[in-house]
Amino acid sequence: MTTVDVPPSVPRERQTIRLPPAKVDSFREWIVEGTGLTAAARVTDSEGRIVLVRNRWSDGWIVPGGAVEPDEALADAARREVREETGLEATIDDPLLVVEQTYVSKVVSDTTVRLSAQFVVFDARADGSIPDTEQLGAEPGEIEAARWFETLPPELHEDDLFRPYLRG
Repeated sequence: MTTVDVPPSVPRERQTIRLPPAKVDSFREWIVEGTGLTAAARVTDSEGRIVLVRNRWSDGWIVPGGAVEPDEALADAARREVREETGLEATIDDPLLVVEQTYVSKVVSDTTVRLSAQFVVFDARADGSIPDTEQLGAEPGEIEAARWFETLPPELHEDDLFRPYLRG
């Protein structure tokens, strides 16, 4: 896994994600042989709105973001993910948050699978319209919805973790 090089002043949170063993194993190649990094962005516009997406894996609205590719800079990955998931061209600013993630299998035993990754959220700005959902995502059906919000919705993915950092 690649380590995140962000200033020590950026807040860090810890998150444990419990999944079935096979699901944890499905992340192994990305974490062990890939970057183990996710880059995302809190994108706001000139009116103070925030753009959020619903995707296949989230259980609510979340900032646009996804896996960092090998040899891709974190900010470049965040910009690419915003474009893929919202159609917006974002200006990426400083990191807001680093989430130290631990993936653990639901089966608790001496052979429990544990993998570590990092989820970095940047501050970003963009203006514009969001295209129809069919035009979003790197693959068909990846993004279920994307839209601008005046305030954060009650159905926020990992609400307790992200809400404090997503308020403008």
